[in-house]
Amino acid sequence: MDSIVLRVKDLESLVAAMAKDHMDYVEITLDGGDSADGGTLPPSAVFTGLRSSNTYELVDYDDLEGVPAGEADFNTIM
Repeated sequence: MDSIVLRVKDLESLVAAMAKDHMDYVEITLDGGDSADGGTLPPSAVFTGLRSSNTYELVDYDDLEGVPAGEADFNTIM
């Protein structure tokens, strides 16, 4: 998976929480695939914040679940 569609409203809320926590950097990892029970997990974006003043403290934030491209009306043909 190399891309994901997210709701802007959800992303704005997450960014506001990171700003409130004084995060300087964020690592975004795209996740999804096989689950432990053999099913398929929906795609999601995993967010980890980092303050430059404390390089040893990583803060995990709630994952944002991807929106199906059809629901967002994205044209996925490139």
